[in-house]
Amino acid sequence: MTDNNKTLEINLVELVNLAAQILDGLFIRAKKDQAKAAFKEIKKGNKVELGTVTIQKTIESKLNLTLDYSQFVGPGFNFDGFELALKGILGQISEKFKAKADLNVMNDDQGSVLIHLPGLIQRDGQLNAMVLIFNIANLKEITIQLAFVEPSQYDAVRKNA
Repeated sequence: MTDNNKTLEINLVELVNLAAQILDGLFIRAKKDQAKAAFKEIKKGNKVELGTVTIQKTIESKLNLTLDYSQFVGPGFNFDGFELALKGILGQISEKFKAKADLNVMNDDQGSVLIHLPGLIQRDGQLNAMVLIFNIANLKEITIQLAFVEPSQYDAVRKNA
């Protein structure tokens, strides 16, 4: 790497840790009415601003949170189901950190990083799965997205449970 061609690298472990702490504080440890208010905002499709983060002491990035539940299957998507799925994700992240294990990261060409540690929930026999995604294509604004993904890909998990 030459001085004219410097690239910035994001410490993904630190970013996942930061996101987990923020999500835990915003939805799990917060008062229920505050957590539900934040949930309602992201459920409406709004972006919730979480503050800023500095990358390699050079770039100040806005940190935002969004939710995509377009692939949630079944009626009654509500805070309780969301909270259970989030607890599943956070629990897996915690286990991976304690074990110093791989975070099961998947990247795409558009600057998204998926942490494939799904929060699985089941209601009335219907499985749903939520994952954590970082959109880091534009380092001036990093978006943490909680997204429900096609649940049928996890049918084997349900059968083995």
